[in-house]
Amino acid sequence: MTETALTESDFAAAVGQVQAAAKSYYDTGDVLMTDADYDALLDRIAEAKRAHPEWDDRGVTTRVAAGVSSGGDVRHPVPMMSLDKINDEDSVRDFVAGLGGEPLLVEVKLDGLAIRVEYESGRLTLAALRGDGSTGENVTAQVLRGIAGLPERLATPWTGEVRGEVYMTVGDFETASANRVAAGAKAFINSRGAVAGSIRSIDRTYETPMTFSAYDVSGSFDSHRARMTHAVELGFPVAGRLATGEFQVAADGDEALAAIARIGELRRSLEFPIDGAVLTADLESTRRRLGSGSRTPYWAAAFKYPADTGSTVLRDIEVRVGRTGRISLRAVLDPVFVDGTTITYATLHNPKFVEEQGLAIGQTVAVWRAGDVIPRVTAPIGEQPHGLTPWAPPETCPQCGEPWDKSSLLWRCHTASCSAVNALEYWCSREAMDVEGAGEALCVVLVNTGLANDVADLYSLTEEQLAELPVGNTKAGGVVLLGKLNAAKVVASLEGSKSQPFNRVITGLGIRMTGRSVGRWLAARFKTMEALRAATVEEIAEIDKMGLIKAQHVVDGLVAMSGVIDRLAAAGVTMSVPETDGEKPFEGRTYVVSGSVPGYTRTTVSERIEELGGRASGSVSATTTALITSETTTAKATKAAKLGIPIIDPAEFAEMLAG
Repeated sequence: MTETALTESDFAAAVGQVQAAAKSYYDTGDVLMTDADYDALLDRIAEAKRAHPEWDDRGVTTRVAAGVSSGGDVRHPVPMMSLDKINDEDSVRDFVAGLGGEPLLVEVKLDGLAIRVEYESGRLTLAALRGDGSTGENVTAQVLRGIAGLPERLATPWTGEVRGEVYMTVGDFETASANRVAAGAKAFINSRGAVAGSIRSIDRTYETPMTFSAYDVSGSFDSHRARMTHAVELGFPVAGRLATGEFQVAADGDEALAAIARIGELRRSLEFPIDGAVLTADLESTRRRLGSGSRTPYWAAAFKYPADTGSTVLRDIEVRVGRTGRISLRAVLDPVFVDGTTITYATLHNPKFVEEQGLAIGQTVAVWRAGDVIPRVTAPIGEQPHGLTPWAPPETCPQCGEPWDKSSLLWRCHTASCSAVNALEYWCSREAMDVEGAGEALCVVLVNTGLANDVADLYSLTEEQLAELPVGNTKAGGVVLLGKLNAAKVVASLEGSKSQPFNRVITGLGIRMTGRSVGRWLAARFKTMEALRAATVEEIAEIDKMGLIKAQHVVDGLVAMSGVIDRLAAAGVTMSVPETDGEKPFEGRTYVVSGSVPGYTRTTVSERIEELGGRASGSVSATTTALITSETTTAKATKAAKLGIPIIDPAEFAEMLAG
């Protein structure tokens, strides 16, 4: 639906909203509206300004940082400009045509904060934000607290300046937000706001890890590729190689669109947030010929992807019990389009998080989705209706009525039957036994009808029993049965799951403080269920990264599920690692996989590594044999290079696994 044109009074109000949102964002990192809402409002202001040039927009359509009136105490020798936005195929082709057939590069557009940093004889002497493009705020002291990719001293005595983006990885954002809440403040809404607030905070008492990536460096070069290659030699990560590990060069519109699509496909698997792709002329001669306007260069533009943060209304908070008895909170939302997907549900951290944020039904909240993470509510956003009452969790388990165990942040119910549905669903999930067709709806019915109270019961189900189970309702209010065809698929998939690897059986049991990695470690160490059940706490704790607490949970969990395990064994479920006389080419080797390997999931690639005698790890260390990644400037790749650890391309590693 097309929005109506702004009246002059609406125009003035919209300008005020944009300025207030920008000031809050740049001064404090607090977000009054999402990027998508901000951009949409700015576009409406620009459209009205074109129709009514006499209206006063207070500079929001002409300044480098829209809506920001102040700069800072550091003058930039060369203005720090912003980029024009393009968001459709025709605009991309028009931009590429304007380069006159000269090559261009397609890079990730990091969702962070622009910064300029000066070095003298290899020592960092000044760091300043972009500000209004001409002047920016001095943040040298804050940068010297530590930002990955911006060392206080370089390995070479270089003098010059580097420009780039400061951002937070997905993991760093979680850490920063948790640290901020622990310090008594509200959680960050998104990673860009977190960077903006953190890097400007002089007296910040909590840690907020951040990372830098360069997109410009001073010096005389014939091309952008040469310039960025020099930046890498100096020790800076560069934006042009973050996503794919190499510069993406395009000669025409088709190649540019293909590169944009490639980055877009990788977006959800990246460890860092991006909100678009940058198209930039490669040759210096092209840049000089095209020149720049007052706030944007004519030789570069930004293609924007769907925003990863949206605002919507919180309609309900559902309380469930997880597979280990842990409380699980799910937000029910008005549908909102975020990162290319319509979201109606999102996760919430825990009851204390909900209390600290003052979340209330009917409240407008920010929903964040980045990388592979499940959508989550991060904080209230913008103006709120009056009279809302903060939501309070029930004092008792909604399934059995027993009081919660509140001895930890993650409340628990100790009534075994309460977690039965989730235990069944987890056993059947892709990361465990991968039983097709056995989702939440079926598991709920199985427990409610008494057909399955634990995972061993699944293997006595018949097609006749399953076919008559009600799994939904029609629009007219009728009952939808599972049916014979679907019942046959479920039974066949259950039969096939009996031959899943032993590590998946351990994982599927859902023992507290275990998961895919622990399942693989235990299977590799003890080989059989008999040996695992006979293992002591001390023997299990000897496994790297286990420790006594996890080991105790494993022992207690195995004892509690003793009868279930016996019945699973009797049903023919795998209870050991198969003995093989073949060679173990990965024996004694440790591999770290970052990103995707062709033909494998995160679970199956780790299983294959360990099947070949190796060890799959999630972090790079001195004992790592090789890092598997296509990205050569990530934190893991940088650490690997520093330690002299080889980096293997995922496609090449897939061949090694197959061989």
